[in-house]
Amino acid sequence: MVIKPRHLIQTFTISLNQKHVLKTLLYFDVFNYPLKFTEVLENMPVAISEEDLRHELQSLIEEDFIKEEQGFYLLSTSSGNCIARRLKGNNEALETMTRAYSYSKKIASFPFISGVCISGGLSKNYYDEHSDIDYFVITKANRLWLCRTLFVLYYKTLSEKEKNNYCLNYYISEADLLIPDKNDFVATELAYLLPTVNYPVYKRILKENNWYKTKFLNKGELPDLNCIEAPVPWFKKIVEFVFEGKFGNWVDNQLLYITLKHWQKKYPELSREDFDLQFRSRKHVCKYHSKGHQNKVLTLWDEKIKNFANQFQIEL
Repeated sequence: MVIKPRHLIQTFTISLNQKHVLKTLLYFDVFNYPLKFTEVLENMPVAISEEDLRHELQSLIEEDFIKEEQGFYLLSTSSGNCIARRLKGNNEALETMTRAYSYSKKIASFPFISGVCISGGLSKNYYDEHSDIDYFVITKANRLWLCRTLFVLYYKTLSEKEKNNYCLNYYISEADLLIPDKNDFVATELAYLLPTVNYPVYKRILKENNWYKTKFLNKGELPDLNCIEAPVPWFKKIVEFVFEGKFGNWVDNQLLYITLKHWQKKYPELSREDFDLQFRSRKHVCKYHSKGHQNKVLTLWDEKIKNFANQFQIEL
């Protein structure tokens, strides 16, 4: 008699906390990134004690849904090289972080930039040969497009290698720090923002977008450790003086209009919804994600959840 694998002959019922654990591991599996215990804990969208979480993890291990290796938790279906890949990426991140802080200070020296945070993979302690250093930039009110244009002009003078140190793909103005997208991808990016310049404005961002905490009940805000004040070199003072008042407002509005029309012409194939998601261009926000990274991550995550649930005959 042939005995079928357990998951082919019955449907298993798992606890709500176990579902949260699996969804968390599946999210980071999109990035081929296993998690430490503390990372699983801080990514849980429910309040849970360490003891209870360890119990849930052990139960999932015993049922062969997940496994623990070298202090990392990963799905039983995860890639075999993901731990070695993570460890290598963590080491690269440590070496890159000093450079990222240095470049943050340089970015903050540009006119109208009032705050800088590291985002993307590096903010989660990962970096490899395919990575960029991603920055989340906060500008002064009503000068976002002036700020961005000045930086883009500087960026065009850099070598291809140098450009990897300056991936400024999200600008937001102090006048409106609310991020309209409310999903797991954005919540994760907010939770892992790493402030480098102007800690108070980082605190304001989290306060304005405090909805993300509903998905990270066990993760606190980062302390003010290595943050610096935004530098104010002489050329920054001069440019900000020249473009103050109504003249600066007019120039900023014109640059918004010109940039928006340029992107609309460059990407005519995008629907209005997709364009706004990838190239959000409004008075107080500039989002430039030409590869549709957010949508890709959420789509892959959803596919992984469905495939895992089907494979193991569980509801997620």
